[in-house]
Amino acid sequence: MPTLDWIGKQAVLNHHREVPYHLLKCDRKLSAGDPDSGNLLVQGDNLLALKALLPYYAGQVKCIYIDPPYNIGNEKWIYNDAVNSPEIRAWLGKVVGAEAEDLSRHDKWLCMMYPRLTLLRQFLADDGAIFISIGKDELGHLRILCDEIFGPRNLIEVFVWNTEGHTENQERVTSVHEYVLAYEKKPDAAMFRDIVDPNVPEHSKIRRSFAENSITKNGPGNPASMITLPEGFPCQADDLAMPQFERFDEFEAEVETLGYITRPLTAKYSATYPLRKDDLIVRNHRVVQPCRVYAGWASAKKLRAFIEGGCKPLDDNGTQLSYYLSDRGVIYYRRENRVSRYVQTVLRGMGTTERNRYAIEAMGVHFTYPKPVELIAYLLSLVTAGDDIVMDSFIGSGTTAHATLLLNQQDGGHRRFIGIELEPQIAREALQRRLAALAQGYKVLRGQGKGRHIPGTGFAFSYSTLGEALFDEQGQIRSEVKFSDLAAHVFFTETGTPIPKRASGKTPLLGVHNDRAVCLLFNGVLGDRTVNGGNVLTGPVLNSLPPHDGPRVIYGEGCRLGKARLKREGVVFKQIPYEIKVT
Repeated sequence: MPTLDWIGKQAVLNHHREVPYHLLKCDRKLSAGDPDSGNLLVQGDNLLALKALLPYYAGQVKCIYIDPPYNIGNEKWIYNDAVNSPEIRAWLGKVVGAEAEDLSRHDKWLCMMYPRLTLLRQFLADDGAIFISIGKDELGHLRILCDEIFGPRNLIEVFVWNTEGHTENQERVTSVHEYVLAYEKKPDAAMFRDIVDPNVPEHSKIRRSFAENSITKNGPGNPASMITLPEGFPCQADDLAMPQFERFDEFEAEVETLGYITRPLTAKYSATYPLRKDDLIVRNHRVVQPCRVYAGWASAKKLRAFIEGGCKPLDDNGTQLSYYLSDRGVIYYRRENRVSRYVQTVLRGMGTTERNRYAIEAMGVHFTYPKPVELIAYLLSLVTAGDDIVMDSFIGSGTTAHATLLLNQQDGGHRRFIGIELEPQIAREALQRRLAALAQGYKVLRGQGKGRHIPGTGFAFSYSTLGEALFDEQGQIRSEVKFSDLAAHVFFTETGTPIPKRASGKTPLLGVHNDRAVCLLFNGVLGDRTVNGGNVLTGPVLNSLPPHDGPRVIYGEGCRLGKARLKREGVVFKQIPYEIKVT
């Protein structure tokens, strides 16, 4: 597999592990509706925000869409990781070079993307998928980078999005497309839903609930064989009489020598398929006497099973499969109850950046290059349904959240979204304003509908910012850390999975993973009944813990029990804060 190297790669390979866990602080004034609705906006560096969210959502996200910077060479860089390598510190945060020869901007972009993509992969469910919009400048680098992080076998497709171009573009070649890379967490695990590309006409065969075609298929992969059509085999024609092929034995002998039916052989004998070794007679849409036919077949086994079953439809993966003769004596298959599915590699007619910019300006939101809602909604629709979680760690003006809401309105789903935006101004004046307008309603501010009131949808979201790290520079737990915050961190770092449900602080039992219970004695969770408010593991504290028939890991500030008692009780004790992983 090709690998990619760049200046600073070694420093960022494990950088995601060194990022500390931070607290999230909900700003209720900027939230809408119930803050516990499951929809979440986070303002802050997405690397820190992703690490803060990991204990709650690792392995839970069905679909990730991101639209990272395209790195076109004329922008200031805003993603400045605190990477310790002096080599990287010397140029991270500087203005990206505009000259095409200055490749340092690509190194910088890769250093920014690698740890973020690595963390994003940890959020994906086993059957999850990620879609990444990108331009030509970093397409090649991103493909190899994703092959390294997600695995080359997990590439679903490189989609081409037709942006419909820019009519005033004065370049030598007008660019009318961008790219969307799609990867999945595990090979062939992301199940695409039954979606038909919206550009497919309504009358297209693709949209039909059935499919039919000839099963004749001559070639090296389909050696010719004889099949006997029995009395009663169905036919499209009411009456049909076709004589046997006169030179059948001569033709068959040549096929056996060659191994399969070739085009020159077909031309030599002026053959049409299937060849008949007997006369074919049809009355009232049924074959009236057995007829042997000869050809290469696309599905000989299924045809024989159909015949052996009395020419009754076969149940084939939820569809009804049958066979029949056409009025020209050709054998066709017909598959009923087929579910239409057709996803093209070229994405057309899915909105434009310009139209979406005008649409959000009507809400009082100004954002230069918002992706079309239609595009992202289509991508999300391919793999999400029900209450799936959608994530966007470069959410910008909030188009991914808007697309999630739109899909829910269309199909009655309850998808939830998680969005992260670095820039405070964008987060408040574009992202929050746009979603608040959708939630609560707004008056149209531009266009032909100016002054018209658009009612709100009533959906809710929580707006949060990044707080302090859970641990200070000395590795001590900060005083403002709540039981629920530490509980989520402890359970995740202990088990590698999110806490089953947010800790209430009413019980020290956080959850059970692989038959192992995880308990936390912190902030007087046991109500001051014992030493130090129940933060120390003693005999009475152990007896008061929720019963569990299996091993237990108990975190606490101290332990008064001996090794023999702990072993007998199946308890592993870990001292707070020294035995809690801080990154």
